[in-house]
Amino acid sequence: MGAKVPFWDSRDEFGDTNLLVSTPEQGASHARALGPHYMLLLRRHGASLAGKSLRECVFRSIYSTRNAELQLRAMAIGAPGPLSPGEMEKCGGHNLGPRGVERAWEYWVTRLQKAEAMWGAAGLPRLKDLGKLARPQTAGMGAARSATARAKSRGGAKRRQ
Repeated sequence: MGAKVPFWDSRDEFGDTNLLVSTPEQGASHARALGPHYMLLLRRHGASLAGKSLRECVFRSIYSTRNAELQLRAMAIGAPGPLSPGEMEKCGGHNLGPRGVERAWEYWVTRLQKAEAMWGAAGLPRLKDLGKLARPQTAGMGAARSATARAKSRGGAKRRQ
């Protein structure tokens, strides 16, 4: 999330609204409030998240929700302390690097594929082109490739004896 998560209240500039960003002026105000951040809390309405890619945006959306739930639970016990600036930098660099985002994406895609197969078995419509959407984007990222992919590129994995 970062060191600071800004707030945006549409009422400050636009009075009573339906809480949706529905005009170019509201969009510009929303974008100004987001600024260089990746998350913007919307008063009385939730949050907006951004990422450098669709996969990073999904990653941030899922983990922001999970982290908020964990923070609420921690606050029931006591006041949790914030991460230090160094911890934020190191965690962000690790979690949001290609390896972390791709591993999470592959996990979510696998879950989606399993759910989609169950939908098909139940006679529900199948998702079109799920395989193309789900393809990992790890080309050129040697460290992010799975052990299986590395073994295949070497001509197969060695068997244990």
